[in-house]
Amino acid sequence: MKRIRRLLLAAVIPSVIMGTIAGGALSGPASADASARPLNLTAVKPQFTSFTCLNASCSLASVTVDAKGTSNLSTGAGSYHADLIVDFSPGGTCNIVTEDAVFGFDSGTISVHSHHEDCATHGLRIDTTFQVTGGTGAFQDASGGGREFASAAAPAPVIYHGTISF
Repeated sequence: MKRIRRLLLAAVIPSVIMGTIAGGALSGPASADASARPLNLTAVKPQFTSFTCLNASCSLASVTVDAKGTSNLSTGAGSYHADLIVDFSPGGTCNIVTEDAVFGFDSGTISVHSHHEDCATHGLRIDTTFQVTGGTGAFQDASGGGREFASAAAPAPVIYHGTISF
């Protein structure tokens, strides 16, 4: 038993400690991204462009939304298109939305995704997180995320504030 203890103290434990220290020194911070930059996207005056019931009671629907899109990363106006799955089952002023949207600009596109329960009870209808899921052109392979907001007043702009890397 003493022999095993000496072996652990002399060889195994120092090796584990040194491996942990070296591994930590060689790997960078897990979530830090030196190329991340601020991202501000806005869907201006969004309009529902289609609505399709997905079940007999129409408590689940496929919806599309289009708008003018703006961004701090583009000098000109662009476009916004969102494909939504809306679940009206919570009832009242609430619904649950799965959202996949694309902002299009002359220099490329930025794709975002969010999933949120919206209730028009506290001034903000949408107050959730979003993820940047990709991009094209100047925004090729974009990633990132942040917060998505919209007020309960219609047609309120949908605003995305966060960070992006590409």
